[in-house]
Amino acid sequence: MSLIISAGTLGSLAMLDFCPRCFWIKLKCDKIPFQIPMPGIFSSIDSYVKNVVRNYYNKEGKLPDWFPYVGEVMRFANVPSYQRYNFTEPQSSVTLRGVPDEVFQLEDGSYHIVDYKTTRLTAAQGGLFPMYEVQLNAYAYIGNRTFFSPVSTLSLIYLDPDTDLASNPNLLSRSGDNLMLGFTLKVRGIDIKPDHFIEGLLQRANEINEAEMPPDHTSACQDCELLERLIEIASLES
Repeated sequence: MSLIISAGTLGSLAMLDFCPRCFWIKLKCDKIPFQIPMPGIFSSIDSYVKNVVRNYYNKEGKLPDWFPYVGEVMRFANVPSYQRYNFTEPQSSVTLRGVPDEVFQLEDGSYHIVDYKTTRLTAAQGGLFPMYEVQLNAYAYIGNRTFFSPVSTLSLIYLDPDTDLASNPNLLSRSGDNLMLGFTLKVRGIDIKPDHFIEGLLQRANEINEAEMPPDHTSACQDCELLERLIEIASLES
């Protein structure tokens, strides 16, 4: 069966701490023990931001002043579900899929793909940038072959919670009868990579997936160390 992989999963190949063994296990197992589901609040915030921005644009004919500059926007593009927003790369026969948070069509007819991240833009978040870079370029790779050609621009938009009351006591004025939490939006552009960037990662993912046995783990992989310890403990009980 040919591999179907999400843009986010493909992005893990670019991380500095990437482990082929962990990647193989994730591809082979639908569920992995001791995983904590992503809290639903993040998807709720993403959905709320998209609804606010779209409703404001439909009413005012422009993006809100607090929204970072993303070019001269002509319209919001309708983003298909992952069942339609996908592409099978012919060389590897891997199907790449994923759904960007927002796609703007610009005045020149090109498209700007945006992905929201509900988090502070910290040094730790910077460590995740290689994964996000692949994720956004994967969206562009699909878009250029399906619904959104040509893709001219990619951006990460961080939703940074406004919580520093000591530095900005005016934040308290947002809350009257109801508790209100605001966000500062910060944009980070992503360079569009050539096609072979994504195609090489798809080939690498396919090679790992087709291996009959798990590849060797990296020497510094903490997850593999924990896995070995769990196997050891389980063996003692038997």
